[in-house]
Amino acid sequence: MKRYVKLAKGVTLSLVIGMLPTLAACSDNNSGETNNAAANQAANNGATKTDVPPNEIYKQKFDPPITITTAVVDDGASRGNAFKPGESMEDNVHLRWMKENMGIDIKFDFIVTKPEDYDTKIRLLLSSGGKLPDVFGAPGDSVQNLIDADRVMPLNEAIEKYAHPEFKKILEKYDYALGEVKRDGKLYGLPGFFMGDEGTVMWIRKDWLDTLGLQPPKTIAELENVLKQFTENDPDGNGKADTFGLAVPLKEGPWTWMGQTDAIVSAFTKQMINTYDVRSYWNKGDDGKLSYGAIHPDAKKYLETMRDWMSKGYMDKEAGIKDPMKASEMAASGKAGVMFGPFWMGDWPLNDATKLNPKADFQPFPLPAGPDGLVGRAEKSITAGFTMFNKDFKGIEAWFAYFNKIFAKNLEQEGDPYFDPRFKDGYHEGYDYVNLDGKIIKGNYKEAGVPEDKWPLKDGSRMDMRFMIANGILGGTTTIPFSNDEPIKKFLADPNAEPLTTREFDVKQMVKKQITAAGVRMNQGIEEGKNYFTGPMTETMKSKGELLKKLATESYLKIIYGEKPLDYFDEFTKQWLENGGEKITEEVNEWYSKSQ
Repeated sequence: MKRYVKLAKGVTLSLVIGMLPTLAACSDNNSGETNNAAANQAANNGATKTDVPPNEIYKQKFDPPITITTAVVDDGASRGNAFKPGESMEDNVHLRWMKENMGIDIKFDFIVTKPEDYDTKIRLLLSSGGKLPDVFGAPGDSVQNLIDADRVMPLNEAIEKYAHPEFKKILEKYDYALGEVKRDGKLYGLPGFFMGDEGTVMWIRKDWLDTLGLQPPKTIAELENVLKQFTENDPDGNGKADTFGLAVPLKEGPWTWMGQTDAIVSAFTKQMINTYDVRSYWNKGDDGKLSYGAIHPDAKKYLETMRDWMSKGYMDKEAGIKDPMKASEMAASGKAGVMFGPFWMGDWPLNDATKLNPKADFQPFPLPAGPDGLVGRAEKSITAGFTMFNKDFKGIEAWFAYFNKIFAKNLEQEGDPYFDPRFKDGYHEGYDYVNLDGKIIKGNYKEAGVPEDKWPLKDGSRMDMRFMIANGILGGTTTIPFSNDEPIKKFLADPNAEPLTTREFDVKQMVKKQITAAGVRMNQGIEEGKNYFTGPMTETMKSKGELLKKLATESYLKIIYGEKPLDYFDEFTKQWLENGGEKITEEVNEWYSKSQ
């Protein structure tokens, strides 16, 4: 996702994985004879024997080693300081650990530097009938073709037989989001998960509130007053009418990755709205059927409010042509005092406001309630692509053996039968951490008194083998949604608490405002609105989707800017349905009825 060009401090690994959706898991370019040999190895090792308890299987070392090949995207910059000098993607400490301790030998079919090159290679292998990798990150536009061509393995039996019990629970919990890789009751891909903790909070210039004697708004009506005061009463004290209330990007409609207005939508309706993508948001009605939120009559309440605020100058007049980055510049440059978005915005980009005014103070607040007490937000996508397995892959037991160890490490539960005690303090000493006289140091080596010759890298950088190796080989599938929440609660209760786990260490690196904002998200206790359509693009979406996106986005802007009356919404809805929307609605509900 190009939208995450600059990462804020403390941004979770789920964001990073989202940037590299084509990081593949294990794959194999060997001949059929090699596959048969691998199967024989597995049989000889007892990996396929039904009388071997699963816990014992995962403790086994495959002897002779089982080879699993992989294909990945590695542009060097994205992985950061993953390897020491002399090491590489193909030869590094983690791959050596896998071979020496687990008897799993990772090889690479191909390594490319661009995601688009990876996608092209997979598509060519599919179209030409060439041998696909054993395990690979599936390009999103090829998922259905791979299933249609009967080239990938249904995973239900392997998951039931080999997957970590806690991973099974996660798959069950987020089953609604796996529609793209489900067919006839079978699951054909393992999801990579986002962290899921980026739900919208309300960011406000607290120093402006204090200057004008205002309280943080708890309702939409109170928010409107704050926007009015920020626009009309010179909150920055420069004697100029150069400020406004709300920084918002309207180019992509109500829903985007930063600066979204889902909280304003949710103050008036339980319908989630996205005009920029015909695949979301599809809301479930009382009749159990799905409908497209952007054409629901309740959207008028949102549009009426936004039109009113635009006409009064409470929003940037150029919001309709601005994307999230451009909108955030208005807040960071001291022109706007309110912006909605994820918890990490407190560091970047909003903290940039202090460059111009050291007293600038964006603080996170709970979302405002509407006139009927409604308050809510939309759920961001929980999945970050899928790992698929060649139908002829014979070593899935070995893949799960490795997966379960890494997944159990993320759980950080000692006593877990899948937990490898050698990973207790990190992954690899001298890479992810330093052992200094019995004390585990995971960063800030100079300040901690670690001699320079013990630093993982000469510049003092901390290495993270989890990202490039564990998440790379496994396609991001080990991310556990919302696993930051408990560490956040811990450090909210005691900012000086000592981090005891890797997850706690990562959270402790967040700046204070990020932790506070994450707490605001959790403590408000909002049930986030879900997109219930997670299936593949329907045929009519493929042919009419761009047209309908343009129609919806432009219609919303015309109403917000006052170019069309509010009642134009009814004409827009009619056009949307007549130009393919009605057929798409039928297709979506046909998919939904079959997916239940």
